[in-house]
Amino acid sequence: MARLLGQFMTPDELAHFVATQISTSDVVIDLASGDGSLLRAVGERFSKTKLFGFDIDQEMVDRANSLPRTLVLKRDGLKAKISPEALSGSLTIVGNPPFLNNRGGGQKWISTAFPNLIGKKGTDRAEVQFLARALALAKKFDGRVVFVMPIGFADGDTYRNLRAALTEEFNLLRCVEIIGAAFCETEARTVVIVVEPKRGKVIPTEILEYNVLKRKLKKIRSGILEPGSRLDARYHRAAKMGGVASPIQLKDIPVSITRGLVSRKEAELLNLSVLHTSHIGKASLRGTIRVRSKLLPTELEKHVIARKGDILLSRTGSRVSWSPILLSEGAAPITDHVFRIRAAKEVQKLVLNSFRHPSFNEWLSGIAKGVCATVITKRELMEMPLFAWKER
Repeated sequence: MARLLGQFMTPDELAHFVATQISTSDVVIDLASGDGSLLRAVGERFSKTKLFGFDIDQEMVDRANSLPRTLVLKRDGLKAKISPEALSGSLTIVGNPPFLNNRGGGQKWISTAFPNLIGKKGTDRAEVQFLARALALAKKFDGRVVFVMPIGFADGDTYRNLRAALTEEFNLLRCVEIIGAAFCETEARTVVIVVEPKRGKVIPTEILEYNVLKRKLKKIRSGILEPGSRLDARYHRAAKMGGVASPIQLKDIPVSITRGLVSRKEAELLNLSVLHTSHIGKASLRGTIRVRSKLLPTELEKHVIARKGDILLSRTGSRVSWSPILLSEGAAPITDHVFRIRAAKEVQKLVLNSFRHPSFNEWLSGIAKGVCATVITKRELMEMPLFAWKER
């Protein structure tokens, strides 16, 4: 039943870290409190703070109510009315909500917290709806939100517009990537975000990482973020490394990046000979590949075709080589798991040398993201520093 409800209790180390991100508050509320692990950590840190929570599981409610100064009600935190007593004084809303598809009842909080949100990507997730309600409360009562969110919220392209809306409506004080331990049952990677209403000025966002085993917090960067920017520390560490290597990015020179149109399975059904990530992996030691297309010129026009001089790079996969290869002879369609990188003649050598630079793999390992499969987007690849710029 716990798994069906999305209940995986917050580890003590993470709960105590969340508590350190709270300023002294008269009241702390958890909209999906589970067994009360976050409220317990807050109560141990602040002896006079009143603790309120909601949960739909009676067993969890009973456990949480055994804590001092704590009142947890058996209610859905997305629908429950909150008493005036719980909203008196300075307020913080904490949460490690269930990471689930929508259970219903939370869409209204999305429009309240993010009135200018473009699109609906990610809004069907329960954790996003709980975050939205927490933000709506924070905006109305001038409170703070400290939430545990899945890593996908920080690095996923699906949530780009949500991240943009978040930084437009609120001050994102910090985003902390949690490293050193995972949720034992799910192996979920998480971040902790700390958010407050805007109070007349924009505050720089701190990007940090916290090693829960060593209890060590490290700042990666601080500054005003571009709308929708990734928030994970790994990305910003890699971007910072790249910026030192070169101030010029791939997007600053005449280069195009295109992904294929067909999947490998679709190609097999069409009896179509294509270049896939498996071919890139086999050719990675040589660094080049030669092909001979069997398609007629009219058939080639229907697909994204790689030709002599193009650079090919895996876009996504679970067991792929991230070594770029040069198509040295021939032409062939590529699958949707492959990027075709085409550079103007005057910068072709510079681009190829940048992809083959020792810093490229280090940069890519920080930029690429994913759980079961790893992926990099065209937008992120266009922001790759030209590592060979100083050697040209």
